[in-house]
Amino acid sequence: MGNYHYIIAGLPELVLDADNKGFSYDAVRESIYSSSEDGDRRLIEWLDFGSDEDNLNSHFYRAAFRSRCRFIRLWFALDLEIRNRKVDFVAGKMERDGESYKVCPGCNGGLELSEEQLLSLQEIFANSNILEKEQLLDRFKWNFLTQMNGYGEFSMDVILCFLAKGKLIDRWNKLDRKTGEEMFRKLVDEVRGTFNGIGNKKID
Repeated sequence: MGNYHYIIAGLPELVLDADNKGFSYDAVRESIYSSSEDGDRRLIEWLDFGSDEDNLNSHFYRAAFRSRCRFIRLWFALDLEIRNRKVDFVAGKMERDGESYKVCPGCNGGLELSEEQLLSLQEIFANSNILEKEQLLDRFKWNFLTQMNGYGEFSMDVILCFLAKGKLIDRWNKLDRKTGEEMFRKLVDEVRGTFNGIGNKKID
C-alpha cells in the first residue's frame, strides 16, 4: 500500500499555497509525483499522456481499458464515450452514419452512463455557443470525477481524481480566467472537506 494518507493530507496545504499564488497544475503535480511510489508515478504519467490529443487513438484506449487502475479505466472510458457520442450527434444532424468516424469503434471500457447523463450530453452538444459548450462539458466531467471517488478515503484514485480536476482548472485558467477561478474555489472547498474527513479517521 502506498503512502496515500500522507499525500492526501498534504493536498490542503498544496491548494492553499496555490490559493495565495495562483494555481499551478505543474507545481502541484510535481509535488505529488515526487511523493509517490514508482507504480503510482506510472499512473500519473498515464493521466498526462492521455491528456494529449495526439495520443488518443485505438491503441491507447485499448491499453487504458486493460489497466488495473479503476480510475484510468473509467476516466478514459468516459473520454471515449463523450467523443463517440459527439460523433453520433453530429452524424445524426447530417443524417449520416458516424461509425467510421468514431475513435476505437467497438472498444468498451465498461462504462454505462445513466439516461440523465446521456440527456445532459445531448443538450451540451446542441449548445451553439462554443465557449459555453466547453464549460458545460468540463463541468460534466467534473461531476463525473466527484461521483467516481468518495473523498476522505485513502487511494490513488482520489489523488488521480484531484489531478484530473487540476487539469480542468489549468485549461480554463488559459481559456477563461473567471471560469478557472470558479472551478478552483470549488476544488478548495472539496479538498478542505477531504482534510476534515481525514482528521476524523484513524491512520494506522
